[in-house]
Amino acid sequence: MSIHVDTFEDDIHRVVTELGKNYFDEGKIIMLKQTSDGWTATVEGSETYHVLLEGHDAITTWQCTCPFEHGPVCKHIAAVLYAVRDNIKANRASSGGDIDRWIEDADIETLRRILKIEVRRKDGAMSAVYHEMNKSEE
Repeated sequence: MSIHVDTFEDDIHRVVTELGKNYFDEGKIIMLKQTSDGWTATVEGSETYHVLLEGHDAITTWQCTCPFEHGPVCKHIAAVLYAVRDNIKANRASSGGDIDRWIEDADIETLRRILKIEVRRKDGAMSAVYHEMNKSEE
């Protein structure tokens, strides 16, 4: 069985996808990285879990370090699938120039909220913000 990133909800139990969507929306994916083989992620749940996905658009194998035993896919994997799909769409939007337009059109509160989330989530983002803010104060 393989799971296509664009339509994975069709292949996974509805309850699992809903729980995964909640994890994704709550920012519980604290690291997502694309590799040559697929994706790796760290998900913050009752503990910290590690997810491996092989494949890019079509996921052929998946693993999670959680103890879930009630089906092939747990909520952590579902959450990562939402993040992967979001990442792929963002890359497409960026290559089409949409990201620049969205940033230009966004209100300041939305930009502040996004920045706060990303500074906590991404390695190096805090240093980049610190560096830019200090440059503007000099």
